[in-house]
Amino acid sequence: MSTYIEDKTFRELQDSEVLPAPSGVRLNIMQMCQQEDISLPELVSQVQGDPVLAGRLIQIANIPNINKGRMVAAVNVELLLMVGLHAVRQMALAISLTESARRGDCKEFDYDAFWARSTAMACAGQALAEMLQQAPPAEMFTNGLLAGIGRLGLASARPKRYGELLLDNPSGEVLLEREQAAFGFDHLALAAAMMEDWHFPRLFCNAVLYHERPTASGVEEGDRQQQLVRMLELAGALADVCVANAAARPQRLSRLLALAADFDLPLSSVEYLCGRVSWDWSDWGAMLHIPTQVLPDIGQELAEAARASG
Repeated sequence: MSTYIEDKTFRELQDSEVLPAPSGVRLNIMQMCQQEDISLPELVSQVQGDPVLAGRLIQIANIPNINKGRMVAAVNVELLLMVGLHAVRQMALAISLTESARRGDCKEFDYDAFWARSTAMACAGQALAEMLQQAPPAEMFTNGLLAGIGRLGLASARPKRYGELLLDNPSGEVLLEREQAAFGFDHLALAAAMMEDWHFPRLFCNAVLYHERPTASGVEEGDRQQQLVRMLELAGALADVCVANAAARPQRLSRLLALAADFDLPLSSVEYLCGRVSWDWSDWGAMLHIPTQVLPDIGQELAEAARASG
């Protein structure tokens, strides 16, 4: 039963078998992670056979605030327990989707641009989680990657109607209002419903639901739920800087700085995050053949944006 979309509507979307969904070995890994009597050595064997998933889990396991001991160089039971089976499951789902749902019938939907921003937001979510220590890095990576999955879902399930809606490139509230009028729900509600169906915690489903309009959550700013919403909003702003061309970057840097101020992040931390996310995003893009770019040294641009913001 869907909490976020009228249940009959969501089941019809599912029954059409066009919504993005995991498959193959990664689906098997996801299913294993949900078993009460899971064989960890067998799960290790499955993950070892997936170089992309294994590499990402090793990277996350070696984050200093997760790994308090020696560096991990291979997938083993210790690594899986360190990262957490929930995170392994979510990471398998995320990687499966990035590799399988890369093209579709909605001509007006830019699939390359969608995955470029989604992977940048995933890397931003992980970097922010490492820095702020308010959520597990692996889970924030996955939440960032899936935050826009409702747009892909609409492009997959309703390609003609959604293409017509996208003709003049609407964004923000305009896009959400058009989606609501056309389908009875918007891409944020669909993303939350899909994540709920994949057994994500309600905390993360709600964070995705409200990250583009945080004040609509009705939750106090000090609440952990709202902190996650704000972190995803900030991850989105970091992703927007990564994908921007030189002409668009100053405005996006200004927004990034405004949102970073809510977390008391100094200019030096924002500059570090931009560089860190850019390089991580580039590595991820190379693995999955997603278009990326390495940001130039933007220290001067950040300083100018800070002065302009007053």
